Amino acid sequence: MTSTIMQRLKGLFGRLRNFFIVAALLVIAAVIYFYVASSGAPSFRAYTVARGDLTESVDVTGNVSADHNASLSFQESGRVAAVPVEEGATVAAGAVLAELDQSSLEAAVEQANAALAAAEAKLSGMENGTRPEQITLDEGALTSAESSLAAALESAYVAADDAVRNQTDNLFSNPMSTNPVFLVTAPDAQLVVDIEAERQHMTAILGNWYIAQNATSSNEAEEYQIASASLQSIESYLNNIALAVESAVPSGTATASTLASYKTDIIAARSEITGADTALSTANAAFTAAGNTLALAKAGSTPEDIAAEKAVVLQAQAAAASAEVALNHAVLRAPFAGSISNLNMTVGEVVSAGTPVATITNPNGMKMEAYASENDVAKLAVGDQAAVTLDAYGSGVTFPATVTALAAAETEVNGAPAYEVTLHFTGNDDRIKDGMTGTAHIVAASRANVLEVPTRLILSDNNHSFILVKSGPGTEKREVVTGLTGNDGMTEIVSGVSAGEQVVNF
Repeated sequence: MTSTIMQRLKGLFGRLRNFFIVAALLVIAAVIYFYVASSGAPSFRAYTVARGDLTESVDVTGNVSADHNASLSFQESGRVAAVPVEEGATVAAGAVLAELDQSSLEAAVEQANAALAAAEAKLSGMENGTRPEQITLDEGALTSAESSLAAALESAYVAADDAVRNQTDNLFSNPMSTNPVFLVTAPDAQLVVDIEAERQHMTAILGNWYIAQNATSSNEAEEYQIASASLQSIESYLNNIALAVESAVPSGTATASTLASYKTDIIAARSEITGADTALSTANAAFTAAGNTLALAKAGSTPEDIAAEKAVVLQAQAAAASAEVALNHAVLRAPFAGSISNLNMTVGEVVSAGTPVATITNPNGMKMEAYASENDVAKLAVGDQAAVTLDAYGSGVTFPATVTALAAAETEVNGAPAYEVTLHFTGNDDRIKDGMTGTAHIVAASRANVLEVPTRLILSDNNHSFILVKSGPGTEKREVVTGLTGNDGMTEIVSGVSAGEQVVNF
């Protein structure tokens, strides 16, 4: 039994060995055949030159964004008074999106405008000069002040004459003579001598004052100077008499009761002089002021004053403009037409200047921004047409677009130089959303009915292009001028070959 099995196994292994030997011989024979076949003469395949249409394109990937997309905020802080729009609303350019409480800002505008009006009116008056009506009023005021001063001068003289001759002459014997005698006995003998000399001088003072007051050639200023100096002398004279009476000793010529009477008279005299001096000073000040006012009115404003007032007007104009700007900033308007998003404010809320409260996007100006290599960007030009596919809709949906900008400077992308390409979508399509990604197939150039050959059949040698044209039983190396290279593997032949000729390769 065992020997039978062993014999059968030996037979099986023998048949397998014979099979592998035959297979190996067949492989060797095949290798030899192909080697011999490949070492023979070359086999040419020919392409007949014909006309066709060529298109050169560039594919770039990029992101979609809105041409106009802005984050909005107030330029002034304040409390939100109204929000007339809702999230997602579509608004026109200039539409009101929100308003702050404007009560204090409106008041500031009114105040600034009032200050400006006042400054402008004052400047106009200064430039035009004083009106005749005002000069007439100022002249009337001066005449009135002059009359008041004349009356004060007259009253002052009457008071001085009364104080000297009626109130105090009873303290002298022979007061009007050149040798008046003081009837009061005072401890200070020199004081008595001085009083008697002053009384003699009072006659001259009052005389000169009277003459000046009644002279036709005198004016108010001269009369005032004489009157003021006279009153000061009379006041000093009365002060000395009062001092002497206060220190007097009763005597036969001046008893105690007499001295008391003298004191009363002196008090009255001094009061008259003080009142007259005050009234005269007041009247003279009013007269001087009225004269100055009239002189200024007639002279008008100086160039320096006008220049200064012009500066005041400019400041007022700037303040009014600033207040108006602040008021305008209390209203948030749409800078362009678009849809509102990220609306982040409610009525009554206090917002800070510069804090974003809304976003506006204009979907009618959607664009794609992509990057092309330096070789590809050289093929592109502004105005090139493109078909864009967006990842959200798949390759079966295309959106027309146009190249609108090519960056002049390179940008490094993934370690290689690249140039930004901007494309704007043609027309409006609500399916195009801000932030989408996609690919733009840009047609860089296209030519119709040109001679073309497969790009692979064109040989290059020192910047010259050649093709192998079938000629009889062999081939001819012929130089050609190439044109556009299409995306389908074909290249335009500008010259060097004709339609119908056969180009070969091996």
